[in-house]
Amino acid sequence: MSIYIFSRPIHSGKTTELLQWCNRQKNIHGILMPDINGSRKFLNLDKKEIFDAECVDITNTNLSITSIGKFNFYMDAFEKANSILMRALSRNPDWLVIDEVGKLELGGKGFYTSVAEAIKTYTDKNKKGDLLLTVRDSLCEEVIVFLNIKNYKIISSL
Repeated sequence: MSIYIFSRPIHSGKTTELLQWCNRQKNIHGILMPDINGSRKFLNLDKKEIFDAECVDITNTNLSITSIGKFNFYMDAFEKANSILMRALSRNPDWLVIDEVGKLELGGKGFYTSVAEAIKTYTDKNKKGDLLLTVRDSLCEEVIVFLNIKNYKIISSL
């Protein structure tokens, strides 16, 4: 059991590299947040299911939204993504991947609940598999301290 933090600058191709790496792995679960056709999506690695994360027309929606920077995300989509991650924790994958941990999680939103549970789970020395978190370099230290991550390795390539 290990915790890896994949960290590089914003817009440096982390999710693209991560997707290519994930496609070469076996028994991998988790959520990626690729940009597809100009908006953020969630990709369930287990089922290869893609669903909207970002609301691109906030004035014409009646769904709950959480905003961070220039992004407006569907709360229901994060609930679904967190549910996928919590189920994955019980399946003992070789890899659990969460892309990405950032400002929302520092505010107790986004993936916060599942990230906190995953860190607690993968801190157990008897836990099978590894946890991979994506964190932009400018937030890396803050995320590590806020989530009290111990015994981790920061990597910049996969």
